Amino acid sequence: MSTLPDTHVKHYQQFKSVIESRLTDFVHVKPESYFYELCYCLCTPQTKAVNASKVVEILQEKQFFECGFNPEEILRDNSHYIRFHNQKSISLLRARENWCNIEMIVTDDTIDIMQKRDSLVKHVRGLGMKEASHFLRNIGMFGVAIIDRHVLKHLVLCGVFREIPRLTSKKDYLTIERQWFDYCYTIGLKQEIVDLLFWSFETGHVLK
Repeated sequence: MSTLPDTHVKHYQQFKSVIESRLTDFVHVKPESYFYELCYCLCTPQTKAVNASKVVEILQEKQFFECGFNPEEILRDNSHYIRFHNQKSISLLRARENWCNIEMIVTDDTIDIMQKRDSLVKHVRGLGMKEASHFLRNIGMFGVAIIDRHVLKHLVLCGVFREIPRLTSKKDYLTIERQWFDYCYTIGLKQEIVDLLFWSFETGHVLK
């Protein structure tokens, strides 16, 4: 049976209050901020989280949602560079254009979290399973996993997998997600807590 390694237990004890506070922050994100949380998640792939945060801050200051200008110049600024800024700029503009439909998916109480994620992946340019999960988590909608190479490394360290598993398809993603949730149930911690535990273990910070 998998357990949480001593190194991770010690780290959790150190960061527990910060992690719990961050999860509370997610729950209290206001609907009027959802669009910019989506912008953040569209910017983060293969880019530093601090850079994505800075870009979103600038987009808000310049009222990107209201004005709809091309954000490429902001994304390619070297002081907060966003990789693949050309394609991500297009994705941001498409998200703005389609926001009414996206918002309807997010706020639809008749579908569960998994269905919301599937709909977001289908209808939002630039969102894969990880990014859609990230977006939902950041607006306080829990129940899906944000899986990337850092998480996979820690799942190996925690004994969930013997080696880093293949992640090349939706089927792979769902299989890993299910095993991660089973592991979290075994150790008695919510998956969202373990996710932030892994990330803070890597970075020393609890971001979003």
